[in-house]
Amino acid sequence: MPFWANADAKKKVELPAWAAGLVGAQEFRASPGQMVLLRMTPGQGASRIILLGLGEPGKSRAYALAGWYATAFGALKNARCKKIGLLMPGIDVSESFNAASLSGLIASQAVMADYSFDKYKPRPEEGEPEKPQVERLVLVVSPADTALCLPSIQRGVLMGQAANFARSMQNEPANVATPAWVVEQAQEMAKKRKSIKLRTLGRPELKREKMNAMLAVAGEAAAEPKLLVLEYRGAPSRKGWDAAVVGKGVTFDSGGISIKPAQKMDEMKYDKSGACAAIGALMGAADLQLPLNVVGVAGLVENMPDAQSYRPGDILTACNGTTIEVLNTDAEGRLVLADALAWTGREYEPARMVDLATLTGACAVALGDLASGLLTRDDGMAEALVSAGEACGERLWRLPLWPEYDEKIKSEIATIRNIGEPGQAGTISAASFLRYFAGERAWAHIDIAATSDGTKPKSGLAPGGYGTGVRLVLEYLSAIRPEGKRK
Repeated sequence: MPFWANADAKKKVELPAWAAGLVGAQEFRASPGQMVLLRMTPGQGASRIILLGLGEPGKSRAYALAGWYATAFGALKNARCKKIGLLMPGIDVSESFNAASLSGLIASQAVMADYSFDKYKPRPEEGEPEKPQVERLVLVVSPADTALCLPSIQRGVLMGQAANFARSMQNEPANVATPAWVVEQAQEMAKKRKSIKLRTLGRPELKREKMNAMLAVAGEAAAEPKLLVLEYRGAPSRKGWDAAVVGKGVTFDSGGISIKPAQKMDEMKYDKSGACAAIGALMGAADLQLPLNVVGVAGLVENMPDAQSYRPGDILTACNGTTIEVLNTDAEGRLVLADALAWTGREYEPARMVDLATLTGACAVALGDLASGLLTRDDGMAEALVSAGEACGERLWRLPLWPEYDEKIKSEIATIRNIGEPGQAGTISAASFLRYFAGERAWAHIDIAATSDGTKPKSGLAPGGYGTGVRLVLEYLSAIRPEGKRK
C-alpha cells in the first residue's frame, strides 16, 4: 500500500485506523523506499500488507518507484504470499510519466523481481519448506485508469519476460553456456515466434567472410565460435532494415595471453551479457509486435589462452579491410564487435545500429553501476536513447566521442591499435575503435560493463545478471516509426 510523504518531514503520515494500530511505535513517514511489513489477523482479507513510502509527490523518479515496488513484491514473496496485489500510486509522477507508463514500468520490474537463478541448488529435503512461489500478481489501478493502464501493463510484462530470458542466459556458467549453447537457446525462442528467422555462421563461414578479428579471439578453442543472426520482420511488406542490435558474446573471458587476475575471474561468464541482451531484445520486439524490421547479431566466442591464441603484437585484418595492431589480448570484445558491426552493416545496411557490450572497466570507474556509458556522434540518436533509458530505468550517460580521440588509437604499423593510451579515456578509446567498423550510418555504442550484473540485489532484482539493455533497446525501438523517422 503506497503512501506519499508530507512536505513537512516532521509530520507523520496519516494512516488508516487499522494500520495505525498495527504500526504502533514504529516511525513511518513514507520516506523514499521506506517499508513496514504488517502481519494481519485472519479475516482481514490479506495475510500481509506492506506500507510503502514514496517520498514527496513530484520528487521521486519513476524508475526509483518501480524499484521500491519490486522490492516490496520480493518481501511479500519471501513471506510466502502466493497472491500479491500492488496498489498503484494513482497520480502522474511527472509530465513524462502518467499512471499508464508508471504501471507498465512497475509491471516489468515486478516480473523481473520474480526471477531467480537457482536451478543448480539442491531441492529441499522432505519436511523443509519449498521455494516461495507467487501464483498470481495483480496491479490495482483506479477504475478511471483501467482502460489506459491495461495495455501498458501488458507491454511491461512482455518486456520483463524478455529481460528474464536474457538473464537466464547471462547466469549460466561457461561450462554450460558455450557459443553453441547460446545458439540453441535462441533457436528454441525463435521456433515459438513466426516473425523471427535465425541463421548462424560457424568457423568455415567466418573464414569465408574474412572475419579474422573475431576468429583471432576464438583461436582454436574447443568452444567453436558462432555468429548468431536473428531476423525479425515486423513489417514484412517493406524492404530493408530499420535497425540492427549487435551484442558482444564472449561466453568466458580469461583475458587470453594477457591473462586476467584470478580475483573475480568467475564473473567473466557475464562477458556475454551484450549478446544476451540483443537476443532478448529481438524476442521482445516479436512479442510486442513492433512494426519494424530489426536484425539482431551476437558474436559468440571464448577467449582462452592456448598454443593457437593470438598474441600481443599480432596484426589482424578485419572483414572490412581495417588492419588492427593487437597490444592486449584482453581487449578482445572490441575485436569481436569489429567484425560483427562491419559484417552487419555490409550484409543488412540497417538505417541505424546499436551495440551492447560489457566492454571496459573504465566505464565502471567513470560511472559506477548507476548508469551505462553511451557514445555516439549522432545527437538525435543520443537523445532518443537517453529518453528510452529514463523510461525503463536503465539510465545512460553520454560520454564524448570527439574526432580527436581517434588519434589516440592510431597505429604506426597498422590502421589502428586495439587499446588507447594507458590510463586515459579507456571507454572512449574503445568506442573510437568501434567507429571504424560501424560505417557512416547512425550508430551508438552502449557500455554495460558495470550495469549488466552484480553480486547484490538491485532495485528489487536478484543478484546475478540484470538483463540490462533489453528494455532499453525495446523502448528505443518502440519510438521509431516504420518509415524510419522517430515519433
